[in-house]
Amino acid sequence: MPCAAPCSRLPCNKRCFKILSCGHQCPGICGETCAEGYCQQCSDKLDARVDFLEMKSYGEIDLDEEPIVVLGCGHFFTTESLDGLMGMTEVYEVDEHGEFTGLKDVSGSLAEAVPCCPDCKCPVRQFATQRYNRVVNRAVIDEMSKRFLSTGRDNLRELEQQITNLEQSFDKSRDEIIQTIRQAYQGLNLPQANSTKIAKVLKERHAEYTKLERAIKYFCDNVADKHQPAQKLHEATVYATRKAVAASEALDVLLANTSIVDTVPALARDHQITRGGRMIQIKAEYFMINDKFLVFQALKSVSAQKPMKLPGGAPDLLAIPFFKRSESFIDECNSENLPRLAVEVILLYASIARSFESFCRSTKTGLGKAATHTEMAKQLLESAQEVCEKPFQNAKSLRTAVEESIRLMKKEWYEEVTPEEIRAIKAAMVSGSGGIATHSGHWYNCVNGHPFAIGECGMPMQLARCPECGASVGGQNHRAVEGVTRAIGMED
Repeated sequence: MPCAAPCSRLPCNKRCFKILSCGHQCPGICGETCAEGYCQQCSDKLDARVDFLEMKSYGEIDLDEEPIVVLGCGHFFTTESLDGLMGMTEVYEVDEHGEFTGLKDVSGSLAEAVPCCPDCKCPVRQFATQRYNRVVNRAVIDEMSKRFLSTGRDNLRELEQQITNLEQSFDKSRDEIIQTIRQAYQGLNLPQANSTKIAKVLKERHAEYTKLERAIKYFCDNVADKHQPAQKLHEATVYATRKAVAASEALDVLLANTSIVDTVPALARDHQITRGGRMIQIKAEYFMINDKFLVFQALKSVSAQKPMKLPGGAPDLLAIPFFKRSESFIDECNSENLPRLAVEVILLYASIARSFESFCRSTKTGLGKAATHTEMAKQLLESAQEVCEKPFQNAKSLRTAVEESIRLMKKEWYEEVTPEEIRAIKAAMVSGSGGIATHSGHWYNCVNGHPFAIGECGMPMQLARCPECGASVGGQNHRAVEGVTRAIGMED
């Protein structure tokens, strides 16, 4: 395995049989570097406390029964004492005799903080102590993932704010465009001077959106799978495995003892940021396309000639890839038990679908596509109505928004959707990073693996629900409900 991969070797519980330079048997555990200078017969460290179970000193223990482990800081303890402190049973299967029999799947939960020496609190260094590499490396990778998540969520919040600010700016400038049209409207066409003014404003607005679009793309590229901590480790593990296979003549034996699944952490946590980036992209596209439909409608209403071209493309052409991306994202959220995000994107999809239908009917183009996406929107809204029966975060307000969206889909295509109706739906849209801050309270994982935080004392005092999927989280009397695991690796 490459450096930093959780070790796939089963630890041995036997005493090292090698002889130290002093001529006595090594007091350490098998698999570790021989503990020169720690010979029980020659050492001046006999008074050191090495057993936390019976509080024995070094001079009181039987090394054949309780070999020692020397940490990188120089402090040493019995193997049994350290195994408990390091949390070996969290990463290895152990039988009734205390023997390690297999690897535990560590992909479903976050590790505790990097384990430390019980005396000096110095973190156990990677590779200084071979026995605990699976524990230490797992904790280090989870710490990297925590930083990746924290930074990513901060950036997502900033991008969401940029979208909100630009949307407000577009609303204001669009009102000004419509006001200019109404004031300058003469006969069937706009005066040339006013058309030029409007074209300039539209070009400036498009430049602002392009700047935001680039910022979102830059973020998404930086948090793509290939840049995620666990993915980098996965690729290194695959490479090391293939290299070992190529160099080994005993291929069957090697494959039988190599398990990439066991040694590589799951990518679900890191994928939260990638998914957040995609959600931001969809939101930005939504508000841009929706704005174009409104501007197009205003321009078309006062011009018998061909409407002026909108910078960045016509809304009907931009809507098609938006529908595809949204459907793909909804399917992904459904498969990963993320109903809240799925419902929010369904609402965006339905809004654009209705605008798309009105556009196609008014221009008498693409009527077949409009019918297809309108029907898909209705089906998605019906499914969202059922999904909102689950007790996830904001389920009640989202259900109200879904019902309002269903009502709007039943209106005739030529009936205008008022700003108030749009605001009623958008009021329920509180997704993205505006959920739990990574620095608040202690972190836990729900039964579906979604991290959540508990504030104040950091211990569960009342039953709650996972904000993403609605699974029971929290607990009572400082005890978590069944299936909930502590995600200490997410805490500062």
